[in-house]
Amino acid sequence: MKSFKSLKFNLAASTVALALLLSPTVGWSTRVTGGTVVSGEVTAAPSSSEIEVEHHSYHIRAQSAAQKAALKFSVGDKVDLVLTGAAGDSNSQVVAIAAHAEPAQPAS
Repeated sequence: MKSFKSLKFNLAASTVALALLLSPTVGWSTRVTGGTVVSGEVTAAPSSSEIEVEHHSYHIRAQSAAQKAALKFSVGDKVDLVLTGAAGDSNSQVVAIAAHAEPAQPAS
């Protein structure tokens, strides 16, 4: 007969294994899907409803991550905007804003 301690361990190990198998990987859970990404320099002070990048204004979706992040940036900052549609579409809205990161240069 197995001890109670051994049964608890097996149950805990099985639960952890099942959780790892059923949960999405970090790469999938942070991947941007759909929409368009626009990169450039902020050319006017952003508000909670609009941001101007490379002299083009983009509307920010209300109650989105972009609305919370917009006021953290200022003129001259390089940013990446995630839009709900095409960059030229007047109905497209910004849903995420992040500081632009340059890709690492290979060592020579």
